[in-house]
Amino acid sequence: RLIRTRRREDRERVFAIQCRAHAPAYHEPVEALASRIECGEGFCLACDAPEGLTAYLLAHPWRGAPPALHTPLVPPAEADHLFLHDLAILPVHQGKGIAAALIENLLALASSRFAGIRLVALAGVEDFWRRQGWQPLAATLESNYGVGALLMGRPLA
Repeated sequence: RLIRTRRREDRERVFAIQCRAHAPAYHEPVEALASRIECGEGFCLACDAPEGLTAYLLAHPWRGAPPALHTPLVPPAEADHLFLHDLAILPVHQGKGIAAALIENLLALASSRFAGIRLVALAGVEDFWRRQGWQPLAATLESNYGVGALLMGRPLA
């Protein structure tokens, strides 16, 4: 497998992976997903396997509370952290270390530019993010993240 930065031609495949990896309530419209990819230029990653794109990670510079889901993103004038918006892996490729490889690559890219990375852990995946080094942060989240969602952060040293 090959971890690389996302290319423009990955957009449709990213959308397709999102629809296979996440519950329908979390399928973002193409325009919303595209805005996050554009805002996160240089921080959006892809995983290639012989059969093509199998996973992606979308992250973008951000400031303040997590952005609302399902709406196009307006980039902040100044960012104070990197926001990991989404990590999705085709079900057949889950459990093969792809998530850890994508996260490791993101940490290397972000460590010289940001003091930390934040994300919203959806209900049921908090333990995964804890194992990756994230810790809960106090915050009130938009309802479209779902019951049990939790803001988490990881400092970069």
